[in-house]
Amino acid sequence: MKAKEQQFVTEVWNEGNFDRIGDMVSEAYTGHWFGFEDEPVDFDGFKEFIRAVRTGFPDFEMDVEFMFAEEDMIAIGFTAVGTHEGEFMGVPPTGKAGDPVPGIMIHRFENGKVVEGWAVWDALGLMQQLGVIPEKFSLASFLETTLNLTKQDVLKRTGRKA
Repeated sequence: MKAKEQQFVTEVWNEGNFDRIGDMVSEAYTGHWFGFEDEPVDFDGFKEFIRAVRTGFPDFEMDVEFMFAEEDMIAIGFTAVGTHEGEFMGVPPTGKAGDPVPGIMIHRFENGKVVEGWAVWDALGLMQQLGVIPEKFSLASFLETTLNLTKQDVLKRTGRKA
């Protein structure tokens, strides 16, 4: 299981070999990710997120800091780096290469493939490094940031009624 997870990190995340995703992740995949709490991420959403990361950061590199496995579960702690050369999460390219962004992924395996996953990463830290969100908050900077994100169409309406 550890070898399969490392292979996934190397071939899919780091090398961008999207053809290998189906060999390692079940089409029945369900992801419970930070930032996607309203609706779980499915197989196609997982593929699209990896593609979005690789498009936004073509030199993306994920380094596994630790890995623990027990029964059908594996947890990895990682740091990720890359140069922001393409749009990512609605943010136009900045050309910035910041400090490593930490995160944790937990995957559950069935029949040699990932069927369920949990993930959290420092999205706030990344947005601060890209200059989208100020490093220190004040009401004025919060309002300015919200206005800028709205102008860039990063913040989208949820369709929910107040």
